Amino acid sequence: MSEEKENEEEKQEAPEAAEEEKGATGQAAGESRRQTSSRLWTPQGEKMAGEEERAEEPAGGEESDEELRKRMEEALEKITTADVVVDMMVTLASFAYQRMGIPKDVNEKFRDMDQARLAIDCLDALLSVLTDRVPGDKLDALTGTIDNLKLNFVKES
Repeated sequence: MSEEKENEEEKQEAPEAAEEEKGATGQAAGESRRQTSSRLWTPQGEKMAGEEERAEEPAGGEESDEELRKRMEEALEKITTADVVVDMMVTLASFAYQRMGIPKDVNEKFRDMDQARLAIDCLDALLSVLTDRVPGDKLDALTGTIDNLKLNFVKES
């Protein structure tokens, strides 16, 4: 009889132990979960996810739909075409690296040098349009990225 009682106790403890094993991520040991960045790019610079929202959130709790809509409109008013183009260029640069198969152990299967060349040429064209329209530090970072892409393209060809 005591053996049956012990088995029942173990069954009751099992769900609790499984929850403890999941830890803060909510995953059981051995499960993998896609990692995401908690940083967001904004025209005013990178921010931690939810940073701005917490600062403006009313003390009473959730925002109304109208308040949320108003805040979103205000944020959209601040975004410029140059901001969108710079963000697009960052994505295009990542795509170019992928199409060059860099890093090899991850992206070799995506290697397509014609697509990489097109991405780099587009980045060059977009950079020339942005020359007098974005701050120097952003322009320098984009120029460095494009130069690095060109060097890697030659090395990989």
